[in-house]
Amino acid sequence: MEEWGYVDERELSNCRCSSVCVACQHFRHGVDQHCHTLVACNIRQRLLQQGHHLTKTCKLWAPTWQSTAGWAPEMG
Repeated sequence: MEEWGYVDERELSNCRCSSVCVACQHFRHGVDQHCHTLVACNIRQRLLQQGHHLTKTCKLWAPTWQSTAGWAPEMG
């Protein structure tokens, strides 16, 4: 993930809803060699600017399985 470029701003839209990047099944996070947090879109294989995962969305947004099946359906 560290070597990926950044998502183009034109591919993202402002969003004040639950469909932001952090709620997407394609959202990933990790740390670089200096322990800095990296947030990314796995399907695009691109990094997101810090904070955009909380306020942006795109046409590839897809709900996570947790929102449809519950957090731990095997415990139900």
